[in-house]
Amino acid sequence: MAFPPEAQAALLAWYDANKRNLPWRRTLDPYAIWVSEAMCQQTSVAVATPYWERWMARFPDVSSLAAADEHDVLSLWQGLGYYRRAKSLLAGAQTVMASGMPDSASGWLKVPGVGPYTASAIASIANNEPVAVVDGNVERVYARVTDDSAAGATLKRNAGAWAQASLLAERPGDWNQAVMELGALVCTPRSPDCRSCPVREWCLARSRGTAENLPTKQPKPTQAELFWTCTLANCEGKWAVEQIKDGKWWVGMWRFPTLEEQIVPEGVDLGTITHTVTKHKVTMRVVKRELSAQSELWTWVSAEQLELLPLPSLYRKAWDMARRPVLLEVLAERSTRG
Repeated sequence: MAFPPEAQAALLAWYDANKRNLPWRRTLDPYAIWVSEAMCQQTSVAVATPYWERWMARFPDVSSLAAADEHDVLSLWQGLGYYRRAKSLLAGAQTVMASGMPDSASGWLKVPGVGPYTASAIASIANNEPVAVVDGNVERVYARVTDDSAAGATLKRNAGAWAQASLLAERPGDWNQAVMELGALVCTPRSPDCRSCPVREWCLARSRGTAENLPTKQPKPTQAELFWTCTLANCEGKWAVEQIKDGKWWVGMWRFPTLEEQIVPEGVDLGTITHTVTKHKVTMRVVKRELSAQSELWTWVSAEQLELLPLPSLYRKAWDMARRPVLLEVLAERSTRG
């Protein structure tokens, strides 16, 4: 059941009047839109926005990104998580510089790291191609408008067919964004604001009272628990770090020496950090040690250099734990002076 013309007009009018003033909506530059889509995957718009602005200031076009060092790219991405997205952007930029900027969804699918959703989003917004996008917001709007209780792959397939059938060919980019914006601002996962919904009269779930129960929730996968031990080793003002190797999470970034098991190490126990990575829950004990000599097994850097290294957020938290006593001493000294 596709949206009738009256529903299309109502939704677009609502979008034109209520859409968020996001910086990447002020341009039709496919590169800028591409970066925004990469950042907003699995990250809220509020968190991604300042990262996008810093990124565009540092890498304003695809050529500047293609020529960048991976270390600089990961450092700028630091804190957004899912670092594979940053590496894919870099690899994709290099591909685009070699083959040219795509002008269609099928062309974008040939760029490393670009999947069907991102390809359709860029092509519909930047190139006005009539291709629908399907993300979590679109799936939720579809499930409620049609009162479809499907879940998982079936829901995604049904939502894709509905989105393409409902697409407004004259304004495909705005239409795609309007459906997603409706899901983000009104047709929210919990407590949807049905009274403010511009398409409420065409929504079966609202009329049947089932909106709160849709989309059908799937059981959450069981998390695998991992226990690690991280050592913050200091020697004469330098800190030990190691670059993360292939086959590990965050490959290419840096971390403090880590045993992927929990032991009782020497040193000062700073506490534990709990961190979720995909379907894994990592509990990491953090220990600080003062060494009399620098081991050749590790790279040794100053505190200033550490601030510039691309550290996964798990290890940035460990570094904050190590600095906490120093920060408390500084604050206490300032308080005494005051």
